[in-house]
Amino acid sequence: MRMTSDANKTGYRFLGQEVEGLDLPAFQVGIKWRGGDLQTMRNTIMGPVCRLEDEAERVFFDIGAPGRLSGALHRKDARAHLPLVVIIHGLTGDEGSPNVISAASSLLEQGYPVLRLNLRGAGPSVRTSQGSYHAGMTEDLAQVISQLHSRAYGAGIVLYGISLGGNMMLKYLGEQGADANILAAIGVSTPLDLKAVQGRLMDARNAMYHNYLLLGMKKYAKRLTGRVAALHLEKAQAAASILEYDDQYVAPSHGMAGAEDYYRLQSSGVYLDKIRVPTLLIHAENDPWVPVESYYDHDWSGNDRLHVIVCNDGGHVGFHGKDSKVPWHEQAMARYLDHILDLSQV
Repeated sequence: MRMTSDANKTGYRFLGQEVEGLDLPAFQVGIKWRGGDLQTMRNTIMGPVCRLEDEAERVFFDIGAPGRLSGALHRKDARAHLPLVVIIHGLTGDEGSPNVISAASSLLEQGYPVLRLNLRGAGPSVRTSQGSYHAGMTEDLAQVISQLHSRAYGAGIVLYGISLGGNMMLKYLGEQGADANILAAIGVSTPLDLKAVQGRLMDARNAMYHNYLLLGMKKYAKRLTGRVAALHLEKAQAAASILEYDDQYVAPSHGMAGAEDYYRLQSSGVYLDKIRVPTLLIHAENDPWVPVESYYDHDWSGNDRLHVIVCNDGGHVGFHGKDSKVPWHEQAMARYLDHILDLSQV
């Protein structure tokens, strides 16, 4: 299912269930950043459009024997009636990633308290935890959410997953089903099929992205020296491809047989129909990393809690429009939350 004439006017279309009464701005891309590659690379080249000026409070979450996860909490100027938004970063990311900074800045402007979470072995969490995270490590996320409820940093919890963090978020929501104590969730450029993503990144046209990501993954693994078995780290550094990295390092270090086992067990797509939390997914048809076919091939009609938007431009976690410095997906997130949580009159 491809773009319709209506989508050519708005720049996006819904797959499956629409959100009645939700008013989203049109997504129009300026010439300067037009196309999937420029949209994807814009923040890497220029840094986040929206800067983060609010000072954060350092908070920690116990995850058992592996230690603690570290997070940057912003609540100084938050409105008491708004829920805490937990930002889950993507591959090789952390609390300082440009797309994390941008989202946090946008949400704080709206009055939301925000937590920039660092997954196991990422960012400041590398000093307080053992081992590394993977795309489906929902046990750590479950621990964080449980502890957040007892701390009441906001009026409930909203999850925002970026790329690989979105895969973890969707898998968690599917595992929890009706027991997920989450008000709403948003995922941007989220993989539904990890094997399909690996295959896309191995395409010849994506050699630059592949090499860039593999280098970042190796740097990430190197920081874990002394916190992960030396043999696993040696294999991580020797990997000639992302497939080999996943097969020789990620999978065995987490008790999985290999890359195929990892992709099969940890992909979020098989959990979608079990999600019972209002969830907005935003994806771009020209995302060079995550194939849009995974979105078109899924039957979204079976779950009215899932609201899926595919844009005709935007790249991977890009969505830079010509009429606003705030990325379009962040504008859509704010309006979706306002609508779903019925906060417009508060």
